[in-house]
Amino acid sequence: MINVKLRTILNFKKIIGKGEVDVSVEEGTTLEVALDKIVDNYGKELESNLFDSDDGSLLQHIRLMINGRDIAFLNGLQTILQDGDEILILPPVAGG
Repeated sequence: MINVKLRTILNFKKIIGKGEVDVSVEEGTTLEVALDKIVDNYGKELESNLFDSDDGSLLQHIRLMINGRDIAFLNGLQTILQDGDEILILPPVAGG
């Protein structure tokens, strides 16, 4: 088993109940599998805020980072997690 840290803000923080949680996953786990485990732990509200209900894909406006790098520049949801990695979920933020 390896340990990764999930961090988030705003509505995701409210859904999870805190801004940071530790998650244990099997060695060799992808980000996608880790997110499935996290959704299993925190329920449908988290799932509906992360994934498209029609095809299960990650919602386009959600940004996922691993150790400060956008997953778009890694292997996307297929990025293999390493012990101590930090996953950051960034919801859309509007302001002015």
